[in-house]
Amino acid sequence: MSSHHDTDVNPVIDAIAGRSLPGSANVASLAMIGIGVAAFATGLFAMGDHGAVAWGAFLVGLLWTLAVSQGGILFAIIQTGTWGRWGRPVKRIAESFAFFLPVAWVLLLVFLVLGLKIYAWNPSTIIEGGAVSLEPHSAEAIRSKPIWLTPMFFMGRQLLGVGLLIALDFVYLRASLKPDLILAAQRLGDKAPGWWKSITGGSTDVTGALKSGLATQARMVPFIAIAYALIFSLVAFDLMMSLSPWWYSNMFGAWTFVSSFWLSLATLGFVAMVGRDWLKIGPFLKTNVTHDIGKLMLAGSMFWAYTAFAQLLPIWYTDMPEETDFLLVRAYLPEWAWLTQSVAILCFLAPFTILLSRGIKKMRWPFAGICALVMFGMFAERTLIVQPSIFFGDPRTNFVWLFTTTGTWLGFVGLWIQVVGRALAQLPPLVLTDPYLETHPWDVHVHSADAAH
Repeated sequence: MSSHHDTDVNPVIDAIAGRSLPGSANVASLAMIGIGVAAFATGLFAMGDHGAVAWGAFLVGLLWTLAVSQGGILFAIIQTGTWGRWGRPVKRIAESFAFFLPVAWVLLLVFLVLGLKIYAWNPSTIIEGGAVSLEPHSAEAIRSKPIWLTPMFFMGRQLLGVGLLIALDFVYLRASLKPDLILAAQRLGDKAPGWWKSITGGSTDVTGALKSGLATQARMVPFIAIAYALIFSLVAFDLMMSLSPWWYSNMFGAWTFVSSFWLSLATLGFVAMVGRDWLKIGPFLKTNVTHDIGKLMLAGSMFWAYTAFAQLLPIWYTDMPEETDFLLVRAYLPEWAWLTQSVAILCFLAPFTILLSRGIKKMRWPFAGICALVMFGMFAERTLIVQPSIFFGDPRTNFVWLFTTTGTWLGFVGLWIQVVGRALAQLPPLVLTDPYLETHPWDVHVHSADAAH
């Protein structure tokens, strides 16, 4: 089979046959899941807080994996909407993240059914001090919080909103996958995974599937982009901000959904670097790809810091008690100040400084390292938002708290590796039929005389 691309894609297709999750990744991820289960159980029964810390750690893991998984689709639609070529070699890797989304929806359901008692506005809260009154502080205030923050309404809008976003994602994903699976199945024959037929429907028309697929992907771009911004803002306001029901920040939604995409970029860079040889995509994954991902990550660290400061500044100068307590606990109490300082280093100072280097963005393992740093930094950031609202002890001296929070997150990461890794093992790791995978004929690459020799 011949390819219309500059580089032959046939070796990439041939590598699919019999490929599975690498043994080291399989063992490591299963061990992480085991640690996660043990950590969550420890938090449920050993903290003495009726499971509040455990369910808070569960929420952090859920938010982290949901952000990574949805961010992969957002990366793909950005490539589609901008006609971008530079990111096409990793577009399929990004799309594979979406296979975790149905699992994330089920985990969200579990949390909403069993973990909703960590919210202080819940009449059945398990938080120390009991339920917080949501009645307005004055007769002139609008009575909105008691209506908005009711368990059934809360659960319904979260499940419906996230479910709608996932449905849109899979319409896009199917349109992207179908022509590639048809092409790969024609070469692999009986070696092609059987579940591909649920997407291809037995079709053999690559050209027709590609034409309709590209049109569908283009149509889905504005719907997914708008839905992502709105629904992830809702997730941020509901699942995180309402842990402190009288605190609010208008920019919190945008800060959260942009940083979620930033987290997915770091994960994409890490997976691409670590899995390059396993997926046989080395000839396509040139240094300009990681360089461009790195530049976006640099912009992400700057935007994270800018929007964080843009929230802090008006809260500082207005000095209103309902706004300042959230920040005072995290920034000035010794129990949490260390974590705030760590987050500032992990999410801004370190990535901003390191990613200023052009060379590091082009070096495989150093770039994977900075991606891992951002991934861990975002776990610390989400933990900083969630845990001080439900844990009132000193985390610095509480090993059970540390094991519960970190171990539960590792369990979610291990589960994500299992799901996404097994899906990626059976998928074409490149967008095989996408015309934008091919280098544009007008592209000009300038090299120094020494490099030419």
